[in-house]
Amino acid sequence: MPSTRLVATRAARRALVIFLAPMLLAPILLAAPSAAAGVETPPDRSARGSAQLAVVPLDDRPANVYVPAMTAASAGVDTAFPPSDIIGTFTTPGDGPAIGAWLLDQRDADGFVISVSMLAYGGLIASRTGTMSEADARQNVDVLRELRARRPDTPILAYDTIQRLAVTALGDHAAEYYELIRQWAILVDRVENLGHEEYREEMEELRARIPDAVVEGYLAARARNHAINRLLVHWAAEGVVDHLVLAQDDAAPYGLHRAEREELVALVHDLGAEARVQIFPGADEVDATLVSRFVLARSGAQPTVSVEYSGLDGSQWTAPFEDTTYDVNIQRHIVAAGAVPVDDDGDIRLLVNTPSAEGADRGAELDAFVERMAALQAAGEDVVVVDAAEVNRADAALIDRMEADVSLSGLLSYCGWNTAGNALGMAVGHAFARWSLLERPRQLDVASLAQAARVHASYLLYRYVLDDRWKNVVQPEAYARAQERGWNVFELTPEQTQTMQDYVRAELMPRTESFYAEHFAGRPVTIGRRGAHTFTGVVDGLESVHVALPWPRLFETELEPDVTLRWPHR
Repeated sequence: MPSTRLVATRAARRALVIFLAPMLLAPILLAAPSAAAGVETPPDRSARGSAQLAVVPLDDRPANVYVPAMTAASAGVDTAFPPSDIIGTFTTPGDGPAIGAWLLDQRDADGFVISVSMLAYGGLIASRTGTMSEADARQNVDVLRELRARRPDTPILAYDTIQRLAVTALGDHAAEYYELIRQWAILVDRVENLGHEEYREEMEELRARIPDAVVEGYLAARARNHAINRLLVHWAAEGVVDHLVLAQDDAAPYGLHRAEREELVALVHDLGAEARVQIFPGADEVDATLVSRFVLARSGAQPTVSVEYSGLDGSQWTAPFEDTTYDVNIQRHIVAAGAVPVDDDGDIRLLVNTPSAEGADRGAELDAFVERMAALQAAGEDVVVVDAAEVNRADAALIDRMEADVSLSGLLSYCGWNTAGNALGMAVGHAFARWSLLERPRQLDVASLAQAARVHASYLLYRYVLDDRWKNVVQPEAYARAQERGWNVFELTPEQTQTMQDYVRAELMPRTESFYAEHFAGRPVTIGRRGAHTFTGVVDGLESVHVALPWPRLFETELEPDVTLRWPHR
């Protein structure tokens, strides 16, 4: 896992294997924005066009460290993360005061992406418990005001979560309490806030089944987190942070979160902060989404984005664990990532896989969707695929068709991981950041552009294998294998973790190698554009594949494939 300073990850740190044509060794030059001036002025790196982004992640899982790091590196941007021992891991919270001190020490940073959940409480899981007081959380986040005072002109992009409906699934009664709390919180909103008295008896029966301590901790965390979110909205309006995202963690159309969200929306409106604050369903994707916002703003690029669906129009579908129609979530993520939504013919074509309407011919819709994908690629369009139809996995039927008919290495990005909002934010974050480098290569030389292309190809390979082969094949097999032994797949012992990690590695590595051989080996990858000319390299090796379990559970895995490129492609 990444340590104190993370330029990218294994794929971006190793020496780049490329062969440069002598005539193309001169840098590709475009003026880059000058470094922001402030009380502490960072070194001017404009001579080589690089940028340094300091990131405080939501937690130390790959979704929040590897993904934003690769997103940035695919655009030629360096990243720095706090040391792993102060980020914390799994149920061990991060060290908020130490992270605050680390932020103030990042004098080389050209911008900041900051998870307030990590800074205030120690991470996403810690944010769901009521153990930390509101006063201590406020003290931790006060560092943002000091950071702004020291760096008045440096972009500070922050985000927090609106607490999800359920508690974290840990302990002997985890699964039971997870569902009981979720259903009770939905009914409390319907009965107490909306007057749906027909649900009162059911609400009271559910409450009687949940221990008082569980409810009290849950409500204490909600109240504290809501107070911090209100504070952040005020700070966004004041300019303490340049842009704030409040991401609604796993939710539903009804629930205790709904009233909190509506109060926050009203506060944003009252303060006139609509341009600085966004509220939408999601959580784990926001690191990558805000990386894109930083990259696009620095490059001075702002792509237009048009959307097409495989099945239901986004206005007709509310995704599981979300509380608004998907078209609204798409629009908000596009804007949060720094781009502009348009109706037709965008610079970037966002193709979204949604479920089919009842009675529709799903196979025919997917055939047409993939045919459209291939046609746009053939026409030279930049294509992004958001695979949102299934929860927590790729749509295997879509992937089968894409493998047969689409250049997988030629897509601008793909994601089908976890919730629809997660997949959306990770896909657009990667796509928009990558597009900015292709359109505005700044002053990076060809070697640096090729390194970014190598990271891009490695990350694309990761996405397909993780979201399909891991989620659809290896993970279900691993769950079954562990459960047959009576093991809790969400809370493994150290010995169980090692056993399952060995199994996951043995199953996933050959599948990664096979996917690489079939869809990446010998395939072209765009390195840069200059006017009407496009320069490409060829993927010519899979140098290594790293696989490990980041936490003692089977919900996610580290997967870091590292491809090599040959340049130029003739």
